[in-house]
Amino acid sequence: MAVAEPAAFQLATPTRVYDNVRMISEKLRNCKIDSLPERYVWPKERVENLKPGNHETVAKEKEEFQNLSIPVVDLAGLDGGSEEVRAKIAREMRTACEDWGFFQVINTTVPTTVMEQVNASAREFFSLPVEQMEKATEPPGKPLQGYGGRHNFLSSEVPWIEFLGEHHAPVPGVKDLAKKVWEDGNPKFCKAITDYSNSVEQLGVLILELLAESLDLPKDTYSQHMQTGHHGYWRFNYYPACPKASQTIGIGPHCDPDALTILSQDQIPGLQVQKANKWVTVEPLPGAFVVNVGDYLQAWSNDIFKSVEHRVLVNEETDRLSIAFFMSPPRMLNIEAHPKLIGENQESVFKTFTSRQYLGLLLNNKSNGDVGMRGLDYMRRETTVA
Repeated sequence: MAVAEPAAFQLATPTRVYDNVRMISEKLRNCKIDSLPERYVWPKERVENLKPGNHETVAKEKEEFQNLSIPVVDLAGLDGGSEEVRAKIAREMRTACEDWGFFQVINTTVPTTVMEQVNASAREFFSLPVEQMEKATEPPGKPLQGYGGRHNFLSSEVPWIEFLGEHHAPVPGVKDLAKKVWEDGNPKFCKAITDYSNSVEQLGVLILELLAESLDLPKDTYSQHMQTGHHGYWRFNYYPACPKASQTIGIGPHCDPDALTILSQDQIPGLQVQKANKWVTVEPLPGAFVVNVGDYLQAWSNDIFKSVEHRVLVNEETDRLSIAFFMSPPRMLNIEAHPKLIGENQESVFKTFTSRQYLGLLLNNKSNGDVGMRGLDYMRRETTVA
């Protein structure tokens, strides 16, 4: 049974223009104001056990949580052609996706120079004056594209973040974005992002192949949907230092409405994953990528892989940077489990849906103030979707 097409969602027109989060951070650090604007202060019931994102927090977690740590999968030896090594890595990824929904991957084929250049480009952008960054302000009706730092559409539970993002696929948007910011379009900036997106997308395809193999499915079961008409989206996430870090949050608890997310983070801790009713920090590893299961992959796997809630803390003294790449199938592709994953005379765990329907459903429910259920909860067969 397919999910009905939701009503079109229209973003409300902002009623006022707020200060840029960078401006607020500088005022706090220079003691020009002594408290956070109310819209950035998150209610305790929404952000339990909120702490500053720093190495001290990680050390306390290690002592308290003992064996709880994000799995690390080493890709070394994968190019050797050994079927045994490939099967072992696939099993490790499957276990991580079943138990955590997250893992870190090391020894990838993403060139070090590509990572150095894209990180330099991200820091180049966020070092610009606010008025120059805001030339790339997200277009109306296209949330999370372009630059965001004021969050004018939100009046409460506002994330402490600046971002810059655009599509890499189906149509790359980085050149048009850069022309808004720099007169010459900054070709070096565009090349850095394009090289990064291409490399990380290739890594994502490999991971999807290994995950399919771990389920005894043809290796292109999922990756075939990342070839033509698919959606790849890159985003720079910049979290300015916040002296009131225990009162606010970089990104609130959420799951990703995509198939796979691949993240590069700097050496400042902040990303946390929910596990066993605890928030566990993903400790930064040099050269590693953080990989997490998105909602679509959970549905594709018939609930074997888990898309889990995660959030981002902010640091009291140091800015933090991460670079995310989100991979999704074509908007009108039916997302449904492979028949081999469904028991005989049984139905799949989730109803058939498209990402277009899913995103519309999420946005409409959010606009109606419904934040109590996860998106996939509406897609379970025992749930009725209005």
